[in-house]
Amino acid sequence: MLCQLSSRGLEHLVVAKLNRLDVYTLQPRGLQHQCTLEIRGIVTSLRTIPIPVTVSISVAHATTTDLLHLQGSSRSNLLLLLSHPDPELVFLSYTEDASGSQLTATKHLSLHEVTQRAAEFCNDVVVHPSGKVAVVSCYVGRLRVIKLKAGNYEDDFEVGLRELNLFAFSFLPLPDDEYAVAILHLDYQERVQLLARDLLLEDLELSSLPSIVLTPTSISDKIIPYIADLPLSLFPVPPQPADDDDDAEGYMGGVIVIGGRKIMMYEMASAQGQTKQRSKRRRLESKKKATDASEAEKARGKEMEREARAKKVQGSVEWPWSEVTAVCAVDPLIPRYIISDIYGRISLLSLENVKEQGLILVPVGEASPASSLTYLTNQTIYLGSHIGDSQLLQISPTPVSSLTAPTLPIPSDVKTVTPSMLSRPTTRDKGKARATDDSPPRDPTKGVVVETTGSFLNVVENFKNIAPIVDAIIVDTDGSGEQQVVTCSGGANRGSLNVVRNGAGFKELASVPGLTDVVNVWSIRDESEGIHDSHILVSTLKATHLLRINDTGGNTTLTYTKDTETSGLVINYPTLAFGSVPLATAHNSQRAVQVTNNGVRLLEYDIVFRTYQTIGEWKIVDGSEVVAADVNASQVFLALKTGRFVGLVVEDQGFRLTLDNGVKRKGPFSEISAISCAPLDPTKRFSNHLVLSYWDTKTIQIFSFTADGLVLQSTTAPLPAFARSVLLYDFGLDGIDHRYYLLAGLADGSVAYFAWKDKQLSDKKIVPLGQLPVALSACQIDGKRAVFAAGNRATVFSWEKKRLHNSPIMLRDVVTAAPLSTASFGPSLVLATPTALFIGRVQDLDKMHIRSIPLGLDNPSRITYEPNLKVFGVGIVRAVPNRIGDLQWTKSSFRLLDHITFATLANFNCEDTERLSAVATYAPEIDGKSNPVFCVGVYTETTELEPNEGRLLILSASTSEQSKISSLQFSHVATADVKGCVFAISFIKDTIIAAVNSSVMAFKLKSSDGILTLEALSAWNHNYIVSSLATYDNRIIVGDQLSSVSLLEIVDGKINNVSRDYGPIWPVAVEASDKDSILGANVRLLSLSMFSFLKKSLRSLRLDSSKNVGLEASHVFFSSSGRIGVIVEVTEPTLSLHLTALQRNLAGAIAGVGGDSHTRWIVLTFSLLHAYLRFARFRAPKNKKGRSDADPSAFGFIDGDFVEQFLTHMSSLENIEMIMTGNSDPERLTMPIEEIQAVLEHLQSFH
Repeated sequence: MLCQLSSRGLEHLVVAKLNRLDVYTLQPRGLQHQCTLEIRGIVTSLRTIPIPVTVSISVAHATTTDLLHLQGSSRSNLLLLLSHPDPELVFLSYTEDASGSQLTATKHLSLHEVTQRAAEFCNDVVVHPSGKVAVVSCYVGRLRVIKLKAGNYEDDFEVGLRELNLFAFSFLPLPDDEYAVAILHLDYQERVQLLARDLLLEDLELSSLPSIVLTPTSISDKIIPYIADLPLSLFPVPPQPADDDDDAEGYMGGVIVIGGRKIMMYEMASAQGQTKQRSKRRRLESKKKATDASEAEKARGKEMEREARAKKVQGSVEWPWSEVTAVCAVDPLIPRYIISDIYGRISLLSLENVKEQGLILVPVGEASPASSLTYLTNQTIYLGSHIGDSQLLQISPTPVSSLTAPTLPIPSDVKTVTPSMLSRPTTRDKGKARATDDSPPRDPTKGVVVETTGSFLNVVENFKNIAPIVDAIIVDTDGSGEQQVVTCSGGANRGSLNVVRNGAGFKELASVPGLTDVVNVWSIRDESEGIHDSHILVSTLKATHLLRINDTGGNTTLTYTKDTETSGLVINYPTLAFGSVPLATAHNSQRAVQVTNNGVRLLEYDIVFRTYQTIGEWKIVDGSEVVAADVNASQVFLALKTGRFVGLVVEDQGFRLTLDNGVKRKGPFSEISAISCAPLDPTKRFSNHLVLSYWDTKTIQIFSFTADGLVLQSTTAPLPAFARSVLLYDFGLDGIDHRYYLLAGLADGSVAYFAWKDKQLSDKKIVPLGQLPVALSACQIDGKRAVFAAGNRATVFSWEKKRLHNSPIMLRDVVTAAPLSTASFGPSLVLATPTALFIGRVQDLDKMHIRSIPLGLDNPSRITYEPNLKVFGVGIVRAVPNRIGDLQWTKSSFRLLDHITFATLANFNCEDTERLSAVATYAPEIDGKSNPVFCVGVYTETTELEPNEGRLLILSASTSEQSKISSLQFSHVATADVKGCVFAISFIKDTIIAAVNSSVMAFKLKSSDGILTLEALSAWNHNYIVSSLATYDNRIIVGDQLSSVSLLEIVDGKINNVSRDYGPIWPVAVEASDKDSILGANVRLLSLSMFSFLKKSLRSLRLDSSKNVGLEASHVFFSSSGRIGVIVEVTEPTLSLHLTALQRNLAGAIAGVGGDSHTRWIVLTFSLLHAYLRFARFRAPKNKKGRSDADPSAFGFIDGDFVEQFLTHMSSLENIEMIMTGNSDPERLTMPIEEIQAVLEHLQSFH
């Protein structure tokens, strides 16, 4: 919704999402986010309330007073409609101050009616352009009229509506203080009718007779077929004056009907026509009151005949595409409309000079399926989508892509014209020259569809959306313990698979292929105080290479240096450490230190001749060799092969020995595996601490330098493996707030880290990264001090949410990394892999990262993962775009996709009449061998409401010998015919459990003489629609979509009933919480959703944690709205009571938008031990089935997102005191604030 909310002259875009509003301002560089308002409920409609201005503009025969508002010359407030079962209007105003901007609710108006039936087709609110009145439709046969004043609520009243089946309504463009509502409805004879009723504000009612400003008419079912399935819209068309040199009457204004096979335009009656209609109505009313019964009956019949008569349409144009999902006006004065269908096919409808030119429909291009369209400025459109990415689009005057292809496909039965034919005169043109050819003039009442080539749409920005999540799984594709979510998302022309993970993003900037066996890498600057690096030093297993960076701020290249440039460097041996050493006596130094296995060199770089020269050298004289080393700006520390370590200070012409542990000690020493002397203070040239790790003891020690020499400060307990890289690091943001941590990259592929405070190591945690040894590199990312850990997988450690947090990166087999800075790349990293060097930038720490695999019209509906074959099995439903009223053709298939590249490896096509409904995989033991197979459930589409025929297919996949590329080949192993739709599939050992219509069936795959068959073991048929299954041990959890939940068990192939609940709670997803409890979700919370266990994976990221705050993540849920959430079990009973009390006090202290309490919405749990149903109301969305008197207050569930808002009030002592105190002494919280904060911060770490 585009509006102007402030007095600064800025235009605002308000985006309404499921349960929040986002406000953006239109800036030259794009959209800039201003504020967000969370809504407790589901947003149904959002409208602007213009604050009237005193200027009026006379157009044709009408006077309007708010057109300047629509041009952005006045402010607006917002009107929000929330959905059933508690419909509500919320009036919002926008304010700005020094602290920022915010939306504030000024009025809550409840629309809830106890006895009324909710409107089936139209729940909407329409605001008159004058900003003086609004009309709301929520219930059948009723409208709520809202009087407005200065953009705010003034009064409201309810009016009766005779049109019960309301599909759309809109205000007609009438003069000031005259209001008529155009109504599109289905009458008692199932005819689509368009009429208008006058809104009489003084009488507080709608006119009992149709308004004479719009002649009632019926619309043929050939134009609007299947009306209950089509979203229909009414849009007012402003008047258009006639040409000055033309005696013809101008366009009086009217309404267009959009949503059928044609777009229909109906003009309002002129003053003369209204007088005529008024005269006819008076005569008819007098006849109806006649004493002669036959004459009165005849008059009533005449009235019904007039109402049912289809009036002549003033203009129409064919709609060649699918159902319309979004329409927006381009300009309030010049009637142009942008229209999108469900497949994202966008077109422009022009009504300019409609009397002479008629309706003109111009294809524009294809984008995401639009749920809303908003014209912003300069041919820029914001497209909001529920089933694809929202987009910022720009319409170009010339094609920008697909130049030779049709802009949009147009059916052959729709007549089209070329753009040049639009210049031909029409039958209403007078005194104008005829076209040069003999083609007859166009009839303006019959609009035209223009045939164009090329796409006119340019995508400026994409806004990621993974809704609707139809199915999802949580998988560990490489056995590393790192889980990722893969969702089946999208719809129409935007089907997609999405890999979702939480971590950091990596943007690759450049690569250097062919450089193999790299073990270390450093970036080098010509001068110590330079801002950009000039070289990259690369050490392999056998040699050292120097690469020069050629960067002029544009094209960047890397070249191997010549031998003359490396004359002072040791290049025939691996380099163990390298670093610049600025001299204390020089402002800008070109000196560096290189450490190899046989000694240390002090080098100086000559910028003019580009050569390194050796200034000083320190060699090992006892025949030993260096095994580990580290360098800072003034110190060098070496670990020798015998366990001895030495320290050197860099001087002008060489090195001075300051430390040698072999001088006073005799006998064997512990072999050192890694050493670090990085200063804790990055501004210092030296370090006061030294970190050593040992091979044999697998321990790490921290030493400090004192006047007495090297003093041991801390020692770790033995680690799971010896450390190959160590680092003592300060993650603090400034020099005061220190956060010291000891990190160790272990040889087993994990990272161990400890908090270091007061010379004590604590809070040990281990993060697994695979099997390769881990290398640590200090860096800065997004202005934050961070540590990059490289191994099989990569991660970045940084301080987030008041804790040390690791953000995984989608990088594989990184050997080492180093910070890099160039003119073109800016702050970045250089990464070494076994085969190449990569330069890139880490960004967006601790953010949700989504990798999308677009499938277009192939919409994924079900997904499974086979770990033995390392493939995803995906059920695909492809819907071919059709024209409204034509038969929709669909095709189902089952595909195997590679687990990394998602390339198609195998494909199985279902029969033309079959629709895929379920997929699963398991590995049954057949003839003593475990063989992975795929179970695919399909049903046959018929004209019956309930499927009565289906199949359960067993498919196996094997390597294709004929294919030269990596692929698999399907084999159809076995089939079982079933009498219905296979909604869900699960397994108990080798037994297949299938939900088929109202029954639960058990099958087993058996082999006889090498032939596999599916044998039906038993069936349990005592439900309505079994849409979800879950299994554990030998038990089956059954979710009946029309009833409740049952618990079954299978013994010797027979299914028996254990327990059953009969409450009508409409579950769509069930899962076993543990052996004694069931977790379920109803249709509104997690529509078309599922649960998956995450206990093991979440624990693996926090091994050996010394803190236990009583929280344990147990499940992850996915919703059709695109939400992914975690369910955290509160394991300590006292903590659960404290958090429940906190939720209660927060609800009382924090005012919400959309209800008097946040505890309105519902989640379900089932206790098998107590055998009763427990309701727990939850935050959003609401239960559309309505209220129940049996619903008690919330218990058993705590809204984690809601209680985490406590942390946002920590800076306000007044708010904290209000929350802690409650409304009475019994409500006072007894848990200390510090403990509450610690628990909530730990809760945040789960998401």
